[in-house]
Amino acid sequence: MNDVDDVQVERSLNALLALPRSEQPAAVEALCCALPAAEEEPWNTAFGPTSLYHAFTRCSVAQTLHAANRAVLRPRLDARPGFRVIEVGGGNGALWDGLLRTDDHGEIVVVDPHPDGADGVRRVAPPGVRVRHIQAPVEDADLPDADGVVCSLVLHHIAGADRAQRAGVGLAGNGKLEALQHLRAAIAARSGWMVLNEADIYCDLGLAPGDALLIDRLLDSYVRRCAVAIVEDLRTRTDADAALKARWVQILRDWSLAQVHLAGNASYAARDVYELDVVSWLALLDRAGLAVESRRFTDRWMLFHQYVLTA
Repeated sequence: MNDVDDVQVERSLNALLALPRSEQPAAVEALCCALPAAEEEPWNTAFGPTSLYHAFTRCSVAQTLHAANRAVLRPRLDARPGFRVIEVGGGNGALWDGLLRTDDHGEIVVVDPHPDGADGVRRVAPPGVRVRHIQAPVEDADLPDADGVVCSLVLHHIAGADRAQRAGVGLAGNGKLEALQHLRAAIAARSGWMVLNEADIYCDLGLAPGDALLIDRLLDSYVRRCAVAIVEDLRTRTDADAALKARWVQILRDWSLAQVHLAGNASYAARDVYELDVVSWLALLDRAGLAVESRRFTDRWMLFHQYVLTA
C-alpha cells in the first residue's frame, strides 16, 4: 500500500460518524473491509523507523502528549542532578528525543517485557545518561527507588481495576491498582513524582464482551476521537510522506477500527484495551496513595489525559 486517497478516507469516516450511533458499529466493519490492507504487524512488537509504533508517535495526538510530558519533566530533571527515572514501556524513545540535553547525567530505567524495549531510549540518550532495561511487565518488575516515573499509555493493557475485579471474571493476577501501588513504592523513598497518561474512556471489566455500551465507548475513544485525529493528519500534515500516511491508514484500520470489532467478539481476557475514564482514574489513584498535583488533557480531541502525581 503506497498511495493513500486522503479525501476518500476522510469522506468515509465522516459518513460513518453522521450515522445514528446504533448503526456505527456495522459501518466500522464495512470501513475496515474497504480500507487497503497491509502486511500485518502486531501492535507493540516493533519500534523501529518503519514500524506502526513509530508512525503513531508521528501523529499529532501523540506528539502533543510527548510535548506536554516534556514540559512537566524538564524542570524536574533539572531539580534532581543525577536523576533516576523509571519509564514504563520504552517504545521508540520519542519522549526523550528533544527532552534530554547533552550535559544531562542520570539514569533511565526502562521497564518493558519486549527484548528491544529500551533500544529506542538508548539511541537518543546522551553519554551521561545510563539506560538500563528491566525486561518484565511492570507489575512483576523488581523496581529500584526512583526520583520519577513516566507511565504513558501502558496501564490500559492491564485488565481490571484490581485483583478482586479480575477474579470476578475468572482472571488471575494483579490489576491496575496493584501496578500503581508498585510504582508508588518506587518513588516514595525519594519523595518522587509520577507522570501518567491514559485515554479518558471507560471500557474495563465492568462492561461485558459484546455489551452495546462497551462497543459505543470504544467507538467514542478510538473512532470519534482518535480516528478523527489521524484522518486530520492525513489531510493536513505536509511533513508526512506516502509511506508514513500508509502506516497511518494501517493504524486507522487495524488498531482504531479493529478495537470496536474486538470488543464485540472477544472474551474478557482476549480484549486488547481496558480503559478507565477520568473519574475512575482519580478514584483509583486515591486508593493507590497517589496525590494529584495537576491534570489536564494534552490534545484538542480530548483523548489523552495527563496526571502529575506524588506519593
